[in-house]
Amino acid sequence: MVYHPDHSLVDSPANPDEFQLLPGVGEAIGKINAVGLLVVVVSNQPGVAKGKFTVDLLDAITQKMHQELEACGATVDAVFYCLHHPEAVLDGYRMRCECRKPKPGLLLRAADELGIDVQRSYMVGDAPTDVQAGAMSGCRTVWLGPGQTHMRGPGQTRMRGPGQTRMRGLMDHEGIQPDHIAAGLHEAVDLILREERDAWRSSSTRPV
Repeated sequence: MVYHPDHSLVDSPANPDEFQLLPGVGEAIGKINAVGLLVVVVSNQPGVAKGKFTVDLLDAITQKMHQELEACGATVDAVFYCLHHPEAVLDGYRMRCECRKPKPGLLLRAADELGIDVQRSYMVGDAPTDVQAGAMSGCRTVWLGPGQTHMRGPGQTRMRGPGQTRMRGLMDHEGIQPDHIAAGLHEAVDLILREERDAWRSSSTRPV
């Protein structure tokens, strides 16, 4: 995410110069690559619909992401974007679609095209919509809550700390909660590998 002073808000990068990987992301993704699992990006990108940047610029940003990951020895296997928005300034993108998170359309499309077993997969994200989309698709969900502490309960992780009120509000409003909470992507990846190691050894299905 990038701060845009012209609009006084934090939003997605609008050009390749604004994009950079967060520290440790390449290494964390590389750990998933190393065990032969798929890594898929699913992202709302309404900046196209709002006229903030073009599809060509989004493609250039995506290419830079791949290049920076490659420099870290990591790979993303597929990228799926939702370009729509119900208040789009461009007519062709103005709609209430099934692919904009929290709807699960992008995850289900990825599962269909790549042969992914969603029940053996994880949706990892830092927004409530990521948790909602993952839960609706049937994935296990990991919410990234920087600086939070967590404790393991039966079958899930519960949160303590300053983020508790925000996540409790999400759970109460939507009737869902993340299966796990991690302080960052490295912790999320370690959690996934630890939880799934025995299952992966004995299963022919392919989680992601």
